[in-house]
Amino acid sequence: MVTPRGAEGRTRTLDRLERACPGGVRVDEPMAKHTTIGAGGRARYFAIPRSTGEVVGLVRAALELDIDYIGIGRGSNLIVRDGGFSGLVIKVADNMRNLRLFSRTAHAEAGVSFTRLGRTLTREGRPGFEFAVGIPGSVGGAVRMNAGAFGRDIARVLKKATVVDGEGRVVRFTPEELGFGYRQSALPSDAIVLSVIFNCPPGEIDKEALRLSRSRGETQPLAQKSFGSTFKNPPGGVAAKMIEECGLKGTRRGGAMVSDKHANFIVNVGTKTEANDIEDLIDFIINRVKARFGVELTPEVIIIGDR
Repeated sequence: MVTPRGAEGRTRTLDRLERACPGGVRVDEPMAKHTTIGAGGRARYFAIPRSTGEVVGLVRAALELDIDYIGIGRGSNLIVRDGGFSGLVIKVADNMRNLRLFSRTAHAEAGVSFTRLGRTLTREGRPGFEFAVGIPGSVGGAVRMNAGAFGRDIARVLKKATVVDGEGRVVRFTPEELGFGYRQSALPSDAIVLSVIFNCPPGEIDKEALRLSRSRGETQPLAQKSFGSTFKNPPGGVAAKMIEECGLKGTRRGGAMVSDKHANFIVNVGTKTEANDIEDLIDFIINRVKARFGVELTPEVIIIGDR
Protein backbone atom coordinates (compact mmCIF):
# COMPACT_ATOMS: atom_id res chain seq x y z
CA MET A 1 0.00 0.00 0.00
CA VAL A 2 1.38 3.40 -0.96
CA THR A 3 1.09 6.07 1.73
CA PRO A 4 -0.42 9.28 0.34
CA ARG A 5 2.09 12.06 -0.08
CA GLY A 6 0.11 14.36 2.22
CA ALA A 7 0.08 11.78 5.00
CA GLU A 8 3.82 11.21 4.52
CA GLY A 9 4.47 14.91 4.85
CA ARG A 10 2.34 15.12 7.95
CA THR A 11 4.19 12.20 9.51
CA ARG A 12 7.55 13.81 8.79
CA THR A 13 6.32 17.08 10.29
CA LEU A 14 5.12 15.33 13.43
CA ASP A 15 8.38 13.41 13.78
CA ARG A 16 10.40 16.63 13.53
CA LEU A 17 8.24 18.42 16.10
CA GLU A 18 8.44 15.48 18.50
CA ARG A 19 12.21 15.54 18.29
CA ALA A 20 12.06 19.15 19.45
CA CYS A 21 9.47 18.46 22.16
CA PRO A 22 9.47 14.75 23.12
CA GLY A 23 6.10 13.54 24.36
CA GLY A 24 4.52 16.97 24.16
CA VAL A 25 3.05 17.18 20.65
CA ARG A 26 -0.58 16.51 19.75
CA VAL A 27 -2.42 16.49 16.43
CA ASP A 28 -5.79 18.14 15.71
CA GLU A 29 -6.10 19.50 19.23
CA PRO A 30 -9.44 21.21 20.12
CA MET A 31 -8.50 24.78 21.02
CA ALA A 32 -11.70 25.31 22.99
CA LYS A 33 -9.83 23.47 25.76
CA HIS A 34 -7.04 26.02 25.72
CA THR A 35 -8.82 29.38 25.53
CA THR A 36 -10.59 31.13 28.40
CA ILE A 37 -13.61 31.84 26.15
CA GLY A 38 -14.01 28.06 25.73
CA ALA A 39 -14.70 28.00 21.98
CA GLY A 40 -12.83 27.56 18.73
CA GLY A 41 -11.53 25.14 16.14
CA ARG A 42 -8.60 22.72 16.17
CA ALA A 43 -4.87 23.23 15.86
CA ARG A 44 -3.21 20.94 13.31
CA TYR A 45 -0.20 20.63 15.63
CA PHE A 46 -0.18 21.52 19.32
CA ALA A 47 2.83 21.37 21.62
CA ILE A 48 3.29 21.75 25.37
CA PRO A 49 7.02 22.35 25.92
CA ARG A 50 8.62 21.61 29.29
CA SER A 51 11.38 24.19 29.06
CA THR A 52 12.55 27.32 27.26
CA GLY A 53 14.92 25.09 25.30
CA GLU A 54 12.03 23.10 23.92
CA VAL A 55 10.22 26.30 22.91
CA VAL A 56 13.28 27.41 20.98
CA GLY A 57 13.55 23.96 19.40
CA LEU A 58 9.92 24.04 18.32
CA VAL A 59 10.26 27.47 16.72
CA ARG A 60 13.36 26.33 14.83
CA ALA A 61 11.56 23.17 13.72
CA ALA A 62 8.57 25.19 12.49
CA LEU A 63 10.92 27.44 10.52
CA GLU A 64 12.62 24.41 8.95
CA LEU A 65 9.25 22.90 8.06
CA ASP A 66 7.89 26.24 6.80
CA ILE A 67 4.74 26.05 8.89
CA ASP A 68 3.03 28.88 10.74
CA TYR A 69 3.30 28.92 14.51
CA ILE A 70 2.01 30.93 17.44
CA GLY A 71 2.88 30.94 21.12
CA ILE A 72 0.09 31.12 23.69
CA GLY A 73 -0.21 31.20 27.46
CA ARG A 74 -3.63 30.55 28.96
CA GLY A 75 -5.41 31.66 25.77
CA SER A 76 -7.12 34.58 27.49
CA ASN A 77 -7.17 36.85 24.42
CA LEU A 78 -7.40 34.29 21.65
CA ILE A 79 -9.92 32.93 19.17
CA VAL A 80 -9.07 30.05 16.86
CA ARG A 81 -11.65 30.16 14.07
CA ASP A 82 -13.88 27.15 13.55
CA GLY A 83 -11.98 26.07 10.43
CA GLY A 84 -8.93 25.54 12.60
CA PHE A 85 -5.30 26.65 12.54
CA SER A 86 -3.17 24.70 10.07
CA GLY A 87 0.12 25.42 11.81
CA LEU A 88 1.65 24.83 15.25
CA VAL A 89 0.37 26.20 18.55
CA ILE A 90 3.01 26.31 21.30
CA LYS A 91 1.47 26.52 24.77
CA VAL A 92 3.89 27.71 27.45
CA ALA A 93 1.46 28.00 30.36
CA ASP A 94 1.20 24.36 31.43
CA ASN A 95 4.84 23.73 32.35
CA MET A 96 6.89 26.93 32.25
CA ARG A 97 5.74 28.38 35.56
CA ASN A 98 8.87 28.92 37.62
CA LEU A 99 8.93 32.13 39.68
CA ARG A 100 11.97 33.19 41.74
CA LEU A 101 12.28 36.24 43.98
CA PHE A 102 15.54 38.06 44.64
CA SER A 103 16.34 41.12 46.74
CA ARG A 104 15.22 43.64 44.10
CA THR A 105 13.98 41.56 41.17
CA ALA A 106 11.68 38.68 40.27
CA HIS A 107 12.47 36.17 37.54
CA ALA A 108 9.40 34.58 35.93
CA GLU A 109 9.03 32.07 33.13
CA ALA A 110 6.50 33.06 30.48
CA GLY A 111 3.88 30.55 31.63
CA VAL A 112 3.53 32.00 35.14
CA SER A 113 -0.01 33.17 35.84
CA PHE A 114 -0.11 36.97 35.86
CA THR A 115 -2.52 36.88 38.78
CA ARG A 116 -0.13 34.61 40.69
CA LEU A 117 2.70 37.04 40.01
CA GLY A 118 0.65 39.93 41.39
CA ARG A 119 -0.47 38.06 44.47
CA THR A 120 2.97 36.68 45.28
CA LEU A 121 4.82 39.98 44.95
CA THR A 122 2.13 41.90 46.80
CA ARG A 123 2.19 39.38 49.64
CA GLU A 124 5.99 39.69 49.81
CA GLY A 125 5.81 43.47 50.11
CA ARG A 126 6.91 44.29 46.55
CA PRO A 127 4.83 47.25 45.31
CA GLY A 128 3.98 47.96 41.68
CA PHE A 129 2.15 44.73 40.96
CA GLU A 130 -1.12 45.38 42.75
CA PHE A 131 -2.85 45.90 39.39
CA ALA A 132 -1.94 42.37 38.25
CA VAL A 133 -4.13 40.67 40.84
CA GLY A 134 -7.13 39.25 38.98
CA ILE A 135 -5.89 39.88 35.42
CA PRO A 136 -6.23 36.63 33.44
CA GLY A 137 -3.47 35.24 31.30
CA SER A 138 0.23 34.53 31.62
CA VAL A 139 3.34 36.65 32.04
CA GLY A 140 4.28 36.14 28.40
CA GLY A 141 0.93 37.36 27.16
CA ALA A 142 1.00 40.26 29.61
CA VAL A 143 4.30 41.44 28.12
CA ARG A 144 3.03 41.18 24.55
CA MET A 145 -0.05 43.31 25.25
CA ASN A 146 1.44 45.51 27.98
CA ALA A 147 -1.28 44.38 30.37
CA GLY A 148 -2.48 46.96 32.82
CA ALA A 149 -5.29 48.38 34.91
CA PHE A 150 -6.09 51.45 37.01
CA GLY A 151 -3.43 53.56 35.33
CA ARG A 152 -0.64 51.03 35.81
CA ASP A 153 0.91 48.59 33.37
CA ILE A 154 3.70 46.09 32.86
CA ALA A 155 5.94 48.63 31.10
CA ARG A 156 6.61 50.31 34.46
CA VAL A 157 7.94 47.21 36.18
CA LEU A 158 9.67 45.20 33.44
CA LYS A 159 13.47 45.13 33.45
CA LYS A 160 14.24 42.66 30.67
CA ALA A 161 12.39 40.11 28.55
CA THR A 162 13.99 37.10 26.87
CA VAL A 163 12.28 35.92 23.68
CA VAL A 164 12.85 33.58 20.77
CA ASP A 165 12.40 35.60 17.60
CA GLY A 166 11.12 34.74 14.12
CA GLU A 167 14.55 33.49 13.06
CA GLY A 168 14.90 31.13 16.01
CA ARG A 169 17.36 33.37 17.86
CA VAL A 170 17.19 33.97 21.61
CA VAL A 171 17.14 37.75 22.16
CA ARG A 172 16.84 39.97 25.23
CA PHE A 173 14.84 43.20 25.16
CA THR A 174 14.69 46.20 27.47
CA PRO A 175 11.39 48.08 27.97
CA GLU A 176 12.58 50.79 25.56
CA GLU A 177 13.29 48.20 22.87
CA LEU A 178 9.86 46.64 23.35
CA GLY A 179 8.21 49.93 22.40
CA PHE A 180 5.36 49.68 24.90
CA GLY A 181 2.17 51.62 24.30
CA TYR A 182 -1.39 51.40 25.56
CA ARG A 183 -2.19 47.65 25.57
CA GLN A 184 0.48 46.94 23.00
CA SER A 185 4.16 46.33 22.43
CA ALA A 186 6.43 46.26 19.40
CA LEU A 187 7.10 42.57 19.94
CA PRO A 188 6.77 40.89 16.53
CA SER A 189 3.93 38.39 16.14
CA ASP A 190 6.40 35.58 15.42
CA ALA A 191 8.36 36.17 18.65
CA ILE A 192 7.55 34.14 21.78
CA VAL A 193 8.37 35.37 25.28
CA LEU A 194 10.44 32.84 27.22
CA SER A 195 11.10 34.59 30.53
CA VAL A 196 10.98 38.01 32.17
CA ILE A 197 12.92 39.87 34.84
CA PHE A 198 10.88 42.41 36.81
CA ASN A 199 12.04 45.28 38.98
CA CYS A 200 10.44 44.79 42.38
CA PRO A 201 12.38 46.28 45.32
CA PRO A 202 10.65 46.10 48.72
CA GLY A 203 8.35 48.96 49.61
CA GLU A 204 4.89 49.96 50.71
CA ILE A 205 1.95 48.28 49.00
CA ASP A 206 -0.66 50.60 47.49
CA LYS A 207 -3.68 49.42 49.44
CA GLU A 208 -6.19 51.31 47.31
CA ALA A 209 -4.84 49.81 44.07
CA LEU A 210 -4.94 46.37 45.68
CA ARG A 211 -8.51 46.95 46.83
CA LEU A 212 -9.55 47.89 43.31
CA SER A 213 -7.91 44.78 41.89
CA ARG A 214 -9.54 42.51 44.44
CA SER A 215 -12.97 44.04 43.80
CA ARG A 216 -13.02 43.14 40.10
CA GLY A 217 -15.52 40.37 40.73
CA GLU A 218 -18.09 42.95 41.85
CA THR A 219 -18.22 44.54 38.40
CA GLN A 220 -16.82 41.90 36.03
CA PRO A 221 -18.21 38.44 35.11
CA LEU A 222 -15.14 36.58 36.36
CA ALA A 223 -17.05 33.35 36.97
CA GLN A 224 -18.03 33.05 33.30
CA LYS A 225 -16.00 32.05 30.25
CA SER A 226 -14.65 35.21 28.64
CA PHE A 227 -11.53 36.92 27.27
CA GLY A 228 -11.38 39.48 30.01
CA SER A 229 -11.81 42.86 28.34
CA THR A 230 -12.71 42.48 24.67
CA PHE A 231 -11.81 45.96 23.41
CA LYS A 232 -9.18 48.57 24.16
CA ASN A 233 -10.44 51.87 25.48
CA PRO A 234 -10.31 54.44 22.66
CA PRO A 235 -8.50 57.76 23.24
CA GLY A 236 -10.59 59.85 25.58
CA GLY A 237 -13.31 57.22 25.89
CA VAL A 238 -14.36 54.08 27.72
CA ALA A 239 -15.29 51.08 25.57
CA ALA A 240 -17.69 49.58 28.13
CA LYS A 241 -19.61 52.85 28.46
CA MET A 242 -19.96 53.23 24.69
CA ILE A 243 -21.15 49.65 24.25
CA GLU A 244 -23.64 50.03 27.09
CA GLU A 245 -24.97 53.33 25.71
CA CYS A 246 -25.63 51.52 22.43
CA GLY A 247 -27.96 49.24 24.38
CA LEU A 248 -25.90 46.15 23.63
CA LYS A 249 -25.77 44.47 27.04
CA GLY A 250 -27.31 41.03 26.68
CA THR A 251 -26.95 41.02 22.87
CA ARG A 252 -26.30 37.48 21.60
CA ARG A 253 -24.95 35.67 18.60
CA GLY A 254 -25.44 31.98 19.24
CA GLY A 255 -23.78 31.19 22.56
CA ALA A 256 -21.79 34.45 22.65
CA MET A 257 -23.28 37.31 24.66
CA VAL A 258 -22.36 40.82 25.71
CA SER A 259 -22.21 40.52 29.50
CA ASP A 260 -25.08 41.99 31.52
CA LYS A 261 -22.55 42.79 34.23
CA HIS A 262 -19.84 44.55 32.19
CA ALA A 263 -20.39 45.62 28.59
CA ASN A 264 -16.73 45.18 27.56
CA PHE A 265 -16.90 41.46 28.29
CA ILE A 266 -18.18 38.89 25.82
CA VAL A 267 -19.15 35.74 27.69
CA ASN A 268 -19.73 32.22 26.45
CA VAL A 269 -23.16 31.19 27.72
CA GLY A 270 -23.73 28.29 25.33
CA THR A 271 -22.80 24.61 25.29
CA LYS A 272 -21.68 24.49 21.64
CA THR A 273 -20.67 28.09 21.04
CA GLU A 274 -18.80 28.62 17.78
CA ALA A 275 -15.87 30.95 17.26
CA ASN A 276 -17.86 32.40 14.37
CA ASP A 277 -20.57 33.51 16.83
CA ILE A 278 -17.99 35.39 18.87
CA GLU A 279 -16.32 37.02 15.88
CA ASP A 280 -19.69 38.08 14.46
CA LEU A 281 -20.64 39.63 17.80
CA ILE A 282 -17.33 41.52 17.93
CA ASP A 283 -17.92 42.89 14.43
CA PHE A 284 -21.51 43.84 15.32
CA ILE A 285 -20.35 45.78 18.39
CA ILE A 286 -17.66 47.60 16.38
CA ASN A 287 -20.20 48.64 13.74
CA ARG A 288 -22.83 49.81 16.24
CA VAL A 289 -20.36 51.86 18.28
CA LYS A 290 -18.89 53.42 15.14
CA ALA A 291 -22.35 54.31 13.82
CA ARG A 292 -23.27 56.08 17.06
CA PHE A 293 -20.00 57.62 18.21
CA GLY A 294 -17.84 57.72 15.08
CA VAL A 295 -15.23 55.70 16.95
CA GLU A 296 -13.91 52.32 15.78
CA LEU A 297 -13.16 50.07 18.73
CA THR A 298 -10.00 47.97 18.55
CA PRO A 299 -10.22 44.40 19.89
CA GLU A 300 -7.66 43.16 22.38
CA VAL A 301 -8.46 39.70 21.01
CA ILE A 302 -6.13 37.90 18.59
CA ILE A 303 -7.97 35.95 15.88
CA ILE A 304 -6.22 33.15 13.97
CA GLY A 305 -7.21 30.31 11.67
CA ASP A 306 -9.77 29.77 8.93
CA ARG A 307 -13.52 30.38 9.10
